[in-house]
Amino acid sequence: MTEFIPPNAERLEKVKAADIKVGMYMSFPDRPWLETRFMFQGILLTSEKHVKEVRAECQHIWVDKSKSRTIQTAREPVPTDAVPKPNLRSVEKEFHAAQHAHADAKAQIESSLKSLAKGEGISATRIRKSVTSCVDSIVSNPNALLWLGRLRSKDNYIAEHCLNVGVLAIAFGRHLGMEKPELEVLGMCGMLHDVGKLKVDQSILDKPASLTEDEFALIKDHCRLGKLILEQDEGMSKEVIEAAYGHHERADGSGYPRGIRAESLNLYTRIISIVDTYDAITTNRCYDSSRPPNEAIKILFKCRETQFEPVLVEKFIECLGIYPTGSIVELGTGEVAVVIDTNRDSRLFPKVSVVMDENKSPRTPLIVDTSLESNKNVKRTIKRVLDENDYPVDMRNVFTFFNDQGEELGFAKNSPTAQTEISAAR
Repeated sequence: MTEFIPPNAERLEKVKAADIKVGMYMSFPDRPWLETRFMFQGILLTSEKHVKEVRAECQHIWVDKSKSRTIQTAREPVPTDAVPKPNLRSVEKEFHAAQHAHADAKAQIESSLKSLAKGEGISATRIRKSVTSCVDSIVSNPNALLWLGRLRSKDNYIAEHCLNVGVLAIAFGRHLGMEKPELEVLGMCGMLHDVGKLKVDQSILDKPASLTEDEFALIKDHCRLGKLILEQDEGMSKEVIEAAYGHHERADGSGYPRGIRAESLNLYTRIISIVDTYDAITTNRCYDSSRPPNEAIKILFKCRETQFEPVLVEKFIECLGIYPTGSIVELGTGEVAVVIDTNRDSRLFPKVSVVMDENKSPRTPLIVDTSLESNKNVKRTIKRVLDENDYPVDMRNVFTFFNDQGEELGFAKNSPTAQTEISAAR
């Protein structure tokens, strides 16, 4: 079997299992990380327990020395100034700013799409202002806006899908180290990538059964139509136009409308194609049920090289983490929770909002940092990921208790549990 070499191996150190120590930052195991039972990528080994688990699974690992650090034992308290502080606001503090950015962006996209439906033009300037607000929020903490993207409705599905893809793309671009102007262009690409759908017969888009060849041909034409729409605005960047035209092209040339290899497209378009697919898989559509984020990750990973650029897929998975924001999970206590934030140094233990008790009945949301639960007898740590279709959670109730401002944000307090849905694009 050919030895697995990670894409950035030149910056990493290969360490044998016997030499693995607490404090090492494991960037990769000895194979693609989704092929292991750990299902994570990039983690600081903070305990002997972590080390033993990795040694039992791997013959060697790839270590990033720049992210490794000395870890003191539990009997030697770590000084508060010894641990680097993430330059991020907590998801709780960022939530309100994110909510307003999300609402404004959604309103601008809906307004623009309505104008297009009337045969009018589209204003890049108005949408660009909303994108800038989203970028500011994601730079502060991406998880607040990512969580808001899980609020689904059955109306205006094109607008919500475009918004979700834009937000996800900005978060991915931030993870890749893009500068703010690049993130703004990327956000525009995501939020306008499907505008061509406005010119496609809605009854075909909403058809629950399989499409005929002629119907699928009409849907595929939305790429060309989107390009034509965006070209009418003199202020529209060429990157946004290309994303609308090329986001269904694939790495092996099997995509549409031109059937060209994705490597010939710019980075923005290649990013949008991955994010667009992920959002579609995790969304309830008229012709297919949504799938949990972790299953969508596995699908993307299997499609690397044939449909998507391998390194970008792996980086996107790294960006999302094993438990993407908005994932529905069951805790060791039997309670059901929603993932609301990540722990950068302990990705297996995110911050969650507990929304159902052990009997799966709705309860007042309770925020729990699962990284602080691992040493307790009754552990509120994640046991498994759940399917949102089997465990309908009222996502609007997750944050309503923050500073008692749920009603101010337009969310109904104590609202009944209801499955939230959105139809995503084919």
